Amino acid sequence: MTNHMLLFVLSAFSGGARTLVSGDDTVVSTEERVLTTSGKECKFPFRQGGRLHHHCITVLTSQPWCSLTHNYDRDKQLGYCIPSDGFINRSHDVPDPCLVTPCWHGGICTPIPHTGSFTCSCPEGFSGRLCKQKKCYEPLHLHYYDVGETWGRIHLRNVEQCTCVAGGSECQRVRYTTCRRNPCQNLGTCRLITATGQEVCHCRNGYGGPRCSLQPETECYTGRGTGYRGVVGTTVSGARCLPWSSDLLFDELHVRTVVPSAVNGLGEHAFCRNPDGDKRPWCYTVSDSAISWEYCDVPSCVMPVSSSQRIILFNVLPNGKKTNASKLTSNPVCGTKHKKRLAVARGRIFGGTSALPGTHPWMAAIYIGQSDFCAGSLISSCWIVTAAHCFFRNPLKSQIRVVLGQHHFNVTGPNTQTFAVENYIFPKQFIVFNPTLHDIVLIKLKKQDGRCVRKTPFIRPICLPDKNTTFPPGYCCTISGWGRVHEKASSYSTLQEAGVRLISDDICRDPRVYGHHVTTDMICAGLSGCVDACQGDSGGPLACATGDVSFLYGIISWGEGCGRPGRPGVYTKVVNYIDWINSVIKRKPRTL
Repeated sequence: MTNHMLLFVLSAFSGGARTLVSGDDTVVSTEERVLTTSGKECKFPFRQGGRLHHHCITVLTSQPWCSLTHNYDRDKQLGYCIPSDGFINRSHDVPDPCLVTPCWHGGICTPIPHTGSFTCSCPEGFSGRLCKQKKCYEPLHLHYYDVGETWGRIHLRNVEQCTCVAGGSECQRVRYTTCRRNPCQNLGTCRLITATGQEVCHCRNGYGGPRCSLQPETECYTGRGTGYRGVVGTTVSGARCLPWSSDLLFDELHVRTVVPSAVNGLGEHAFCRNPDGDKRPWCYTVSDSAISWEYCDVPSCVMPVSSSQRIILFNVLPNGKKTNASKLTSNPVCGTKHKKRLAVARGRIFGGTSALPGTHPWMAAIYIGQSDFCAGSLISSCWIVTAAHCFFRNPLKSQIRVVLGQHHFNVTGPNTQTFAVENYIFPKQFIVFNPTLHDIVLIKLKKQDGRCVRKTPFIRPICLPDKNTTFPPGYCCTISGWGRVHEKASSYSTLQEAGVRLISDDICRDPRVYGHHVTTDMICAGLSGCVDACQGDSGGPLACATGDVSFLYGIISWGEGCGRPGRPGVYTKVVNYIDWINSVIKRKPRTL
């Protein structure tokens, strides 16, 4: 029996670029140029598995590689790195280059592991490897342009072409004509620069931006903020927003996937918006080198409403129809999650990636004693379900801590809730001498001020299936957990997610796979070896969705190694224990 965690081996690799894009999308360069064995240049940082990498990596391969574009997840282009001074296999004792920060103007220094090198994340108005280079601010566009960039504008009734040079902007009048179409929003006027064919906009008072889509004087949002078009670009934690059109975003809810983008206020900017009808404006960020998101530091307007008034919010769907947002955002009892990423449940096996906050709001982090850890699933306000083998030593209840809403391993914050344990209950068939059989346990949380879990966008239960529910072989379900990202990894991770296909009982019980070790109380998934669970993921969910509702179909239990070919993950079959679960927590069963 092997405790499990998520292993994400990608079937192909993808690209980066020779410049670095910091957490606020500021472009900086690396200290050294890294080439691949094919003579192509590595593109740093590159996105792989929803994380950003600033150096060559080894993901279940002994030969370091890098991406040939900035987005491996999207482009699947890789090259094997040529070892060079300052890049690979250096001593772990290299000095920390950030002890005395080399970054200017408040830039944040990040060391590149084992290299003695570093990157600088520059503030919005500066760029360059050390953040020495001052950008040019165009007040009409509400945008910083880097040295060498050009743009058009209409200033004092003149059409001008501007260039950012060291020390400031240089603008000169140019010939223009009338635009064939008008891309300017909010009744702005358009002119076409004859020499370049560039369309430039002149905005009415109260509007700004290259296409007059921004309202710089807006200080708060109304309702849920779906109509907010202000220029706040920081989150409640102070993180800078990524541009909605950033090359680092892939399969997220961004400018290339939201239709129509103009209606949702997205574009070539890094300001807070609410394109999916969430409870308030938000944006994508980089947190712990992973793509993440947060609510924004924008206050809500105080808008008194009389009892006779009724405010109806509308969401514009891709088909152009309007739907009452109260129906779209009403909270079902269980199984719903944030949809900040669009392709999590796509119908094929895909490599694992860092989850976004709120994607798996039923995840429970279970800390046992000083060193043991398992995952679990919230199924009701006071109850968690997890793997029994996590408790086969019968730990004291006082030694167990359950954290809900956690995103980074062992990190609590404003979105987390922590509970002590009142009791844990095994099924009567469970025996410690064979802990893979009937590998399920229920944990009852200890109430705080007369209640257990308070439901939030980041904490809500997963649905239990009906005992007669069957998802067919080949059905793509989702596993998630904080476990080690490969079999020999030494530490836990941010919350990871991956899709796995269910496997028929006949295949899993084949003597060449697991034979008689797999019983009728178990399910297998993930035979391809691309994705699996691994150490630290035990007890976490195998969640299968119908429509937008996720059901707990399995519990991560055991397997041989992590992601080994021909060795799928084995999960406790939850539907076989529905009657027992309902009898313990004393509630009526829920059907599909």
